Amino acid sequence: MLDSNGTALLNICNIPSTPSFVGCLQDVTIDSNHITPEDISSGSSLNVKAGCVRKDWCERQPCQNRGRCINLWLNFQCDCYRPYKGPNCLREYVAGRFGHDDSTGYAAFDLDESYGENFTISMFVRTHRPSGLLLALENRTYQYIRVWLEHGRLAMLHPGSSKLVVKFVLSDGNVHLISLKIKPDKIELYQSSQNLGFISAPTWKIQKGDVMYIGGLPDRPETEANGGFFKGCIQDIRLNNQNLEFFPNSTNNASHNPVLVNVTQGCPGDNMCKSNPCHNGGVCYSLWDDFSCSCPVNTAGKACEQVRWCELSPCPPTAQCREVPQGFECIANAVFNAQSSEILFRSNGNITRELTNITFGFRTRDANVIILHAEKEPEFLNISIQDSRLLFQLQSGNSFYTLSLTSLQSVNDGMWHQVTLSMTDPLAQASRWQMEVDNQVPFVTSAVATGSLNFLKDNTDIYVGDRAVDTRGLKGCLSTIEIGGIYLSYFENVPGFTSKPQEEQFLKISINSVATGCLPLNACHSSPCLHGGNCDDIYSAYHCSCPLGWSGTRCELNIDECFSNPCIHGNCSDRVAAYHCRCEPGYTGVNCEMDIDNCQSHQCANGATCISNTNGYSCHCFGNFTGKFCRHARLPSTVCGNEKTNLTCYNGGNCSEFQGELKCLCRPGFTGEW
Repeated sequence: MLDSNGTALLNICNIPSTPSFVGCLQDVTIDSNHITPEDISSGSSLNVKAGCVRKDWCERQPCQNRGRCINLWLNFQCDCYRPYKGPNCLREYVAGRFGHDDSTGYAAFDLDESYGENFTISMFVRTHRPSGLLLALENRTYQYIRVWLEHGRLAMLHPGSSKLVVKFVLSDGNVHLISLKIKPDKIELYQSSQNLGFISAPTWKIQKGDVMYIGGLPDRPETEANGGFFKGCIQDIRLNNQNLEFFPNSTNNASHNPVLVNVTQGCPGDNMCKSNPCHNGGVCYSLWDDFSCSCPVNTAGKACEQVRWCELSPCPPTAQCREVPQGFECIANAVFNAQSSEILFRSNGNITRELTNITFGFRTRDANVIILHAEKEPEFLNISIQDSRLLFQLQSGNSFYTLSLTSLQSVNDGMWHQVTLSMTDPLAQASRWQMEVDNQVPFVTSAVATGSLNFLKDNTDIYVGDRAVDTRGLKGCLSTIEIGGIYLSYFENVPGFTSKPQEEQFLKISINSVATGCLPLNACHSSPCLHGGNCDDIYSAYHCSCPLGWSGTRCELNIDECFSNPCIHGNCSDRVAAYHCRCEPGYTGVNCEMDIDNCQSHQCANGATCISNTNGYSCHCFGNFTGKFCRHARLPSTVCGNEKTNLTCYNGGNCSEFQGELKCLCRPGFTGEW
């Protein structure tokens, strides 16, 4: 403090002089007199300068790890994010490693003071293990709060309250800030700033001498009852703003007397690849308390334990590959022809699951036919079509009753129908069964109860499509049947079949191959047969019965009836289902095979002979007759000349010699040289 002359006055009225003021003063007036720096003598001031120049100590961002810099004029101060500390937030509170190399351990802190009704316990947690005790507070009498991991989720319990299990999963290998906020009537659980829930609790306090256990308890059975020993890392434990350090650097926290059992410094991860966890040739890469497998092609899963069987194309071309746990199945629709088409299946003896349902699809036009039959006295199973309706019959377990279910609708319309037969209570020894057809409600439910299908596990013959002693074989299509989730594959015992690796199987015992490729709809639905052909749905295709004159898959080809050259002496014209022969002259008949007799009605007269030819007929005249039909008398002929040269003149011509040349003089009506 200064007097009116600028002289420093110290310890006036016992006012402390420290800490000194830091900052700028302006327009200072004492008794109406302005005091300026020039008025203050050098011996009366210390670290006082004229002006008001402020340096930004935070300009170079001295605080690391997201620490917030506070400019204090003469220097700076870092407000560090947890778990960092130090002048520049460069150091961390040392984490405690629990369960390194699967060891068991814990930490215990003796609390040296009491706390009020409102306080907070917080810590950073990192783990991959889904169970383990995180925190337990106890006094000389009992544990009054516990926090642990249950299936990866935080759980909390206080005596007299119900257990809280939150939805948040903590065991993902990431670092999480967990806080317990204790209030007079409840305890709230937080992850970072997110409230995960609370439990009601009576008012209680932490008393001096209480113990906080971290990661486990001295008593192993009691630890196992609370989630088991924790495996992972815990860091920066705070009780309100007081740090509870596993490895303090000074004696400031020595009064907490931390007891460490198998707790190591830092947060190194275990080498999880030591046990060679990757299957099927996978290469292991170690992560923090975890591993990652680089899997070969066609394998999957965290440890390459799943083979992508369908990428190996194990099924025949006519089947669809479907992956199932630990294996694959070849799915296809089979075609049955009603004659000796039954297929025999049998369990491989390794089925352990409960068989409580059957699923399949079919289409047929048969009104009475066997679909599936199995029998092992006194138990039996029968699925059939009777009087056009689906019938399910079962006697199983200790039941004396034969359960029978009949569909509400007809099922022999040639369309696909999807069927599910299942126990209404699959966990019971005996249960009612229900029938679902095409998901139509209401489902048909039995009035009596019977057992499951477990008798099919034990060397029981299962006939599909027919039964050995029956003649009502199925004519139609049947999908791959599924019993209790296990398929009855049609593709065993065929060339190129790949053996299935899964443990539980129904094996195809029949060695005959099964025709596949059933169409999804009635093949004749689109009327593929042309020109009046009749269509027959043979399930895997259609067949056209063509009318006369047509051929081809769809009766689309007009048959060429002239192809065989039926016209012997004529030209053939093709017609629908017929042909026509245009005969050459002189021939007749359907195929021009008959020679026409032109002399049958000839007009040759006077005993002339008729001679037939292709253009008609001609007359051979006798005697003195001539003409086309020999009807005219022949006129006399004359001859003239000598032994060397002579000439005959016909039809009354006069033969004469004139100047040494012989010549015929014709009668009127005739001409020509003779």
